[in-house]
Amino acid sequence: MTTVRIGLRGGTAVAEVDSAGFVHRGGSAARAGLFRRCNRKLPEIGWWVAADDRWHDPRHEPSRRQRTIDGTPVVETKVTVPSGDVVQRAYMVADHGGCVVMEISNESPTAVVVAVPTSGLVSDAAAAPTEPRGFDLPSDVRAFPLAHRSTVRFAWRVDGASATSPADTIASASQVARGWSSACERASRVTLGAQSLIAARCALLLAPASEVDDLLQQDAARGVIAIAERVRMGEPAAPQVEQLADAVRRVLRKPSAEWASRSLVQAARVLTAADQSLASSDVAAAWAGTFGAESAGGAARISGDNNIRDIAHAVNAVAGAEDAFVRAVTPHEAELFPHGLTDAWRGVNFEAHGLVAGPQHVVSLAVRWHGPNAALLWEVDGPPGLQLRAPLVDPGFVASSQRGEGLLRVGS
Repeated sequence: MTTVRIGLRGGTAVAEVDSAGFVHRGGSAARAGLFRRCNRKLPEIGWWVAADDRWHDPRHEPSRRQRTIDGTPVVETKVTVPSGDVVQRAYMVADHGGCVVMEISNESPTAVVVAVPTSGLVSDAAAAPTEPRGFDLPSDVRAFPLAHRSTVRFAWRVDGASATSPADTIASASQVARGWSSACERASRVTLGAQSLIAARCALLLAPASEVDDLLQQDAARGVIAIAERVRMGEPAAPQVEQLADAVRRVLRKPSAEWASRSLVQAARVLTAADQSLASSDVAAAWAGTFGAESAGGAARISGDNNIRDIAHAVNAVAGAEDAFVRAVTPHEAELFPHGLTDAWRGVNFEAHGLVAGPQHVVSLAVRWHGPNAALLWEVDGPPGLQLRAPLVDPGFVASSQRGEGLLRVGS
């Protein structure tokens, strides 16, 4: 069964939501020893709906649909009832050391009843729960009435204890989704493929440190990028210095590895953020002396837990998304659209902000189409002198100013 990971930043608590919207402590979360506090474990948390016609079990409903909200670890599951849908959103908040939250909305024009486990439950439901009738449910499940066009929120602490704050003080699904999106956009923001980029960055933020360490040992380049992306999204840089120093040495011994060049650029930036300016300069110099352009080498073979492979895939998605817009070539040169402008991008106005363009530079850009050609607006953040080129799009384009506007003669 397909599951989606939800949790808190840094993987301090994670759970898995299955395709029916049931939340599980099991699987990789259990193997990692997560969700264990006070010698208790979080049980499976299910949900059920009684409408005018019958009880609806999301695990067996053909009408069930599921998505993540804007690519964030907020999982929305819909089940159809007469005249509309009941929508459940599962996510986690940091309250009380971590709580699983289910927010259930009745989007149908008639009242329904929702049922959830009550062990350790806190709810903002207006009416007292009753015992479900006419349907075989676990013994601790109770039913709550839910009026039409209304929403109820349920919360369970991950350690199994009862929460002390009322559920109406816990952030809503939309607030949590916005928080994840904002964290991801601290690194960079694009308007093409934004949801995929946010989903990949959320996967990196959700990964426990042990999984990032395992990736770093198996694939130094991707491990460095995973760490660097977390730092770009607000994680502290200083604790990463020793790991990065060892990883940089391993990357330099295998410069043909995929993303090797980008990982060194990212490492130099993290070291700067950690106030290690001398080490950052050394890494930048090693990068400049080793790479004239990004290597197209092969990917390392990732073994072990599927979640480690998922982190590697997330690194590919993040690095690939930014690399499609700009690539650091030398300390004084960056290449725009190094893969060219795909057919899907032609005629589409787009923007990208805060893209890594070198150890000391980030670039923001916007494209506005004028017939077959594209007006490019750019802004460089960093020391003066970075030269921008776009050889695969317009070999004649060269720009050295910190900001400006020019025409890319894209042609056919």
